[in-house]
Amino acid sequence: MRFLALKFLNPPIPIPISSLGLHFSTPPLISPILSSIQIKNIAMAKGGSMESAADRYQSTLDALSSLITKKSRADKSNKGDRYDLLFDYLKILELDEAISQLKIIHVAGTKGKGSTCTFAESILRNCGFRTGLFTSPHLIDVRERFRLDGLEISEEKFLEYFWWCYDRLKEKTNDDVPMPTYFRFLALLAFKIFAAEQVDVAILEVGLGGRFDATNVVKKPIVCGISSLGYDHMEILGNTLGEIAGEKAGIFKVLLLLEPHRFKAYDKTLFQFCNIV
Repeated sequence: MRFLALKFLNPPIPIPISSLGLHFSTPPLISPILSSIQIKNIAMAKGGSMESAADRYQSTLDALSSLITKKSRADKSNKGDRYDLLFDYLKILELDEAISQLKIIHVAGTKGKGSTCTFAESILRNCGFRTGLFTSPHLIDVRERFRLDGLEISEEKFLEYFWWCYDRLKEKTNDDVPMPTYFRFLALLAFKIFAAEQVDVAILEVGLGGRFDATNVVKKPIVCGISSLGYDHMEILGNTLGEIAGEKAGIFKVLLLLEPHRFKAYDKTLFQFCNIV
């Protein structure tokens, strides 16, 4: 497969949004998951009791925190960070087909990748598209990582999608396929949210590196972007800028948008890695 590296010109040449293959759609009228009100009505009809909203949210955060591991990604004994496990998780959650239907913009880099994702989301949203945005880390609440049409996901929807994913993974995982680690679970949750909410386009910020990142299960993103590069996570990504660039170039599958300021520092590595001509 051949790839195109686009160097920005001065002034920059705009790319028509229509060329990205995006189409408008209407937000789903019916959620595929029962709402909290429906769940409450069912429970009350059966004579059950509902825990308070605060207690339920805290128990959700506790379940999420249980996925944090003390082992780093550089630790080879950390089975939960094996890249191939991501595809087992997708099968368990039946997300393979759903992800293939999403229009995805995928962005990696050392500095500026979160801002790049936020700018792209804002532009597309103001053009009338229904957007989904996944970034990290969060400052106060984990729901900040998931945005629908520019707003962080509601607590109600977060709880519904969280437990939909968590319960299925808990039931199907075992010693050979353990529960996903913290960030991997959040990435899987993002895919579930964006697929179920039927966004027109999902913008994903890479968590760390690119080639083996949890977001890099996308086979056909509509655009891949790289912000500026620097020396980060060298124990995992490599000791030279070229090695680091090679890891981040692992997301390349389609049209590339390369941050021009430091392009010459790693263009040879990117071209060799992607077989660009």
